[in-house]
Amino acid sequence: MRRALFAVAGAILAGTVLALAALASPGAADSSPVPAGAPGIAEQLRHVGRDTATGMPAPVNEQFIAAVERAVDRYGKDEQRAEPPPPVTGADVAAVSIPRLGVRAAVARFGLDRFGRLDVPQDARTIVWHPAYSTRPGEGGATFVAAHFEYRGVPGVFNRLATMAPGDVVVVALSDGSEHRYRVTSTVDYALAAIDMGALLRGREGVESLTLMTCSGPANEGEYAFRTVVLAEWVLD
Repeated sequence: MRRALFAVAGAILAGTVLALAALASPGAADSSPVPAGAPGIAEQLRHVGRDTATGMPAPVNEQFIAAVERAVDRYGKDEQRAEPPPPVTGADVAAVSIPRLGVRAAVARFGLDRFGRLDVPQDARTIVWHPAYSTRPGEGGATFVAAHFEYRGVPGVFNRLATMAPGDVVVVALSDGSEHRYRVTSTVDYALAAIDMGALLRGREGVESLTLMTCSGPANEGEYAFRTVVLAEWVLD
């Protein structure tokens, strides 16, 4: 599989209006019960940007859409210097376990590749974490991890991610021996062009969360048109 895992992320990281400041919709941090029929977490995360100059929600208008389209068109074409992950400070993310799927895999730190894209592992078993763009578990923010659905014909560690259901548990272990438990709230398949990667990386304000992502849908010459996104919230032990 080619580097299709994050096909919109590079556009965002490369400095479009989405930047990395895209957040959930205003009021998403409110802990009050969600009214029946209200949009779920996954819907709240879609296509919501912020104006980096003012911090106010950016309107999804023609200019916004045009900027996204330009960024997608230039994806993987403008070479630049690769960016390694920042140095380790304190405990590092070590492993992710999904008991129901029988998954336990090591986590590696990555930065950006030479095209400004979130870098990806060159094997089927490693889960990737981008510490420059995602919060470490236990810090009250959003943690984003991803892995391949398949790699060079070998099923990836997230090959069955799409089967996860609300209530499933995911455990993230840190290098200091601590563990952080999350409970799945939704599993959604997004068309590649519909993903707001900034929102997935930053999560909902005021909610400690975990997002897992992998490729999905039928492959076309190694490229996948969809992404499976699993959203989970921290569980107080």
